[in-house]
Amino acid sequence: MDRELYSLRKEIKYVVPLGKALAIREQLDRLLPRDSHCADGPYSVRSLYFDSVNNIDFAEKLAGVMDRKKVRLRIYDGDASLCKLEIKQKTGDRQQKLSLIVSESDARELSRGKIKVLRNYFDSSETSRKAYGIMAQGQYRPVAQIEYDRLAYKYPMYDTRITLDMNVRSSESNLDLFSSDVHYTPVTRENVVLEVKYSGKLMGFLSAMFAQFHLTQGAYSKYCAGRQVYYDFNY
Repeated sequence: MDRELYSLRKEIKYVVPLGKALAIREQLDRLLPRDSHCADGPYSVRSLYFDSVNNIDFAEKLAGVMDRKKVRLRIYDGDASLCKLEIKQKTGDRQQKLSLIVSESDARELSRGKIKVLRNYFDSSETSRKAYGIMAQGQYRPVAQIEYDRLAYKYPMYDTRITLDMNVRSSESNLDLFSSDVHYTPVTRENVVLEVKYSGKLMGFLSAMFAQFHLTQGAYSKYCAGRQVYYDFNY
């Protein structure tokens, strides 16, 4: 397995009321195949977000800075066999994502804030060196754990991927990525986060389908929404 993954796409986000999201899901099920991981229903995504000692990534998102980043460690359906450290960099609607697949043992060390394990990958991974530089310079440490249930759809032209993220929940106290006893706080109850990602252009039949629902593009961040305790205390 290649330990490094890379994508560069345009990403558009919408926060959609649950009723409308169900109607969009019905349309997508008619038009596109689901990702193989959610053929029978949503899969869970759990991400541990890191931020600098002065919470620069959180602050830049709130301030609407055009060029910004996030650093997170991610697993799927609670499966420790696939752990990804990701650097997500955005400029407007353009998103570049660098991913490094790390071992479970190294992921556990990272979740404790021990970034030295990234040195294990220096010889073969530019992403590991970049992540280490960011995290060491900014004194990054785990700050929030976000989990949600995802339905994903794909289309081969223009690397198109559409996701519906439901039941977003967060914890700012339990930062153990592998814990089976996380007491989450709901972030979204009656809304679903719709993300439309593609390189090049969005296919016309998809643009026409979304136009039916009169969606309003937003700049929603699950990470920022999931740091409500920090926000309430500091802002």
